Amino acid sequence: MENAGKEDMPDTAERKGLGTPATRAGILEKLASTGFLERKKSKKTVQLMPSRDARSLITVLPEQLQSPLLTAEWEYRLGEIERGELSPEEFLAGIYTMLRELAATYQVVKGTEYLFSPPREAVGRCPRCGGEVTESQKGFFCQSETCRFAIWKDSKWWSAKKKQPTKAVVAALLKDGRARLTGCYSEKTGKTYDADVLLEDTGEYVNFKLDFGQRKGGS
Repeated sequence: MENAGKEDMPDTAERKGLGTPATRAGILEKLASTGFLERKKSKKTVQLMPSRDARSLITVLPEQLQSPLLTAEWEYRLGEIERGELSPEEFLAGIYTMLRELAATYQVVKGTEYLFSPPREAVGRCPRCGGEVTESQKGFFCQSETCRFAIWKDSKWWSAKKKQPTKAVVAALLKDGRARLTGCYSEKTGKTYDADVLLEDTGEYVNFKLDFGQRKGGS
């Protein structure tokens, strides 16, 4: 991301990347959780690849919005605002004008109904912000733009027990804060066991712990 679009940007561009070092990790995480970015592991390296929906989005977006030159221009304008050479109102007015022109001249791409994946069904409500949590290939993610709540399917906690969070388990965790797991693998004994898994979200990290207490009703 640091050098994204570098070849297409003018030398006078203040920044030759997307975001800042402090925000790039969050941007990548959000792209992954919303299904626009896929992580492909190969030995000790991880490649970040655009998903099918990401490629479809590029297909239907106006060319002007795809170009890194637009990012470079906005970076320059923001610099002018910082130096007091341009007012925020003028900057926003330019964006409004561009959007009106794009809306008036945009030609709908035929066949877009086949480009994107169907809408995901909500599994439950996010314990942090109340937004919808949906399932994707990599896990279960909150769909609110500013929220980073996620339950990953390939996390070490679940892998150690040779289990993977299912839609039913996650739905119970989101609703009741606990769900029943059966057939969990014990690394110490090599045997399997049953227990309740408890969801403990700190607001920054999603944690799990096991409860072996007696369930209500003797079950």
